[in-house]
Amino acid sequence: MLPPTVTLHDPAATHEAARLGRGVALLAMPDILRDLENGKLMRLPPQWCADEGAISLCYASWTLLPAKTRVFVDLVTETFRRDKLAERFASNLGE
Repeated sequence: MLPPTVTLHDPAATHEAARLGRGVALLAMPDILRDLENGKLMRLPPQWCADEGAISLCYASWTLLPAKTRVFVDLVTETFRRDKLAERFASNLGE
């Protein structure tokens, strides 16, 4: 095992370091999806990922839900549906 030469605790800095070829990073799929799809980043090894589970929106109930919260929930669900984000974020991307 090689000793690390740099350790980063900021996801954006870690993402940029990986894009610059400075090493291997464990990053969230939503943050790096474009770079995986356009070839700027690649999965190592291709069949592996750390699945942290579902992305969820949580709120008390639909009763008396503020309009801005309802608009946000509708926007997120429509964006996921339209852009097929659930499929694109799936752990089997690139297999």
